[in-house]
Amino acid sequence: MRVCKKVIFGLIAMSILSMIACGKTPVSVLPTYIKKIAVNNFSNNIVQYGIEDKLTKKVIEEFLRDGRLEIVKAEEADALLTGVIVRYSLEPVSYDAQSVIEQYKLYIGVDVTFKDQVQGITMWTENNIHEDYTYYVTAKAGQLVETENDAQEAVTDLLSRDIVKRTIIGWW
Repeated sequence: MRVCKKVIFGLIAMSILSMIACGKTPVSVLPTYIKKIAVNNFSNNIVQYGIEDKLTKKVIEEFLRDGRLEIVKAEEADALLTGVIVRYSLEPVSYDAQSVIEQYKLYIGVDVTFKDQVQGITMWTENNIHEDYTYYVTAKAGQLVETENDAQEAVTDLLSRDIVKRTIIGWW
């Protein structure tokens, strides 16, 4: 009976410790001297113009929301984030009985580089960071009808969060 109580107590203690460890707030993996960042306007290698402005604005907003780095001009920055939109794909996902498209999936891919301007080194670079979003273009029971512009907003929101996470807390 004593052995059983010890085992149960040990399991409970390990469970509590693992829950506490999992609940920790992620900390920055950036060097402590990086306090200011510049975000260059994303470049656009696709034919869908204007999306680069949306993504640049959302990335800056996400850094501001996070609050760990100050957004400044490139010449004042400790670090520089650059990116290129390399893929934009809009594909039909589902059709109705008359072969009318009901749903689309929007996919956007970007190449991103983060440079430490103090040390003059590239901290990380990643090709084809991507997100996608599926949306309805025709009314269907209980589904919201959206536009391609709505989908662009959703995808750039997702991408900006992903890019800032990779910059601030590293790979997860």
